[in-house]
Amino acid sequence: MDYRRAHVPGGLFFFTLVTHPRRALLINPSARTALRRAVQDVRRRHPFLLEAIVLLPDHLHMLMKLPEGDADFGVRVGGIKRRFTELYLAGGQEEASVSAGRFRKRYRGVWQARFWEHTIRDAKDFRLHLDYVHANPLKHELVARVGDWPWSSFHRYVRWGEYESDWAGRVTLPHDVEHFYAD
Repeated sequence: MDYRRAHVPGGLFFFTLVTHPRRALLINPSARTALRRAVQDVRRRHPFLLEAIVLLPDHLHMLMKLPEGDADFGVRVGGIKRRFTELYLAGGQEEASVSAGRFRKRYRGVWQARFWEHTIRDAKDFRLHLDYVHANPLKHELVARVGDWPWSSFHRYVRWGEYESDWAGRVTLPHDVEHFYAD
């Protein structure tokens, strides 16, 4: 298949990464520690700003801003997935079984092979995706209030005054966003 990725130097991107095969592992303490370290390790070699993130049991969403003149988000997202996998497995965690085809391609049973990406077009698009990231635990009925989900940058945005702490007791996202990012 021919996957076309956006080439926007200094761009801002929305990503979804999903575990294989949607295993609920991302919110356990060892996975959170491995992910934090993976992001730090990749960011040292390939700088970026992590504008927003939410961890759910089997997937995560994030908004990433690249440095001016740099359009290579693939090295960052791929690096985060690779480094997380190394750290997660080195910490004694187990991977899911993979098909013979995935095994031949050297895929591990931690992440789905690819990731979803969307280029943020403007401030309105950023806000829409920022709200989507933060409302996702509510969408998946993991909490009754967005602020009740601990593994989200929502709390940072509350401290900055961008959201009220009781924002979105029950949020309704625009239909086109719900359909487009059905996870």
